[in-house]
Amino acid sequence: MAVAGRVPVDNGEIAGDTSAKQCPDVSVAGTVLLKAQAGNSGNVYVGIANTVTVVDGTQDATSGLELDAGDEVELAVSNLNELYIICDNAGDDLSYVVFGG
Repeated sequence: MAVAGRVPVDNGEIAGDTSAKQCPDVSVAGTVLLKAQAGNSGNVYVGIANTVTVVDGTQDATSGLELDAGDEVELAVSNLNELYIICDNAGDDLSYVVFGG
């Protein structure tokens, strides 16, 4: 199935955790679309290091990109495992779709 001229090649779900967690080892030849589950009661934060933290209103270099329930972001990475997540609640999950180049 093509989506706007792109072909999805992989997809899955990442279980949320209140500690920083590396995303799974999934090769990405194009981009990955990350979406916070609509049923999440809190936020998911996406970062590029295992030191990613939740947004707390202070200036720092570790806060992840905040995704409210239902929010999505598309990123260009070579592997999903380059990204880390941390969540407000252990049940705040993230889904992904990998698009080919």
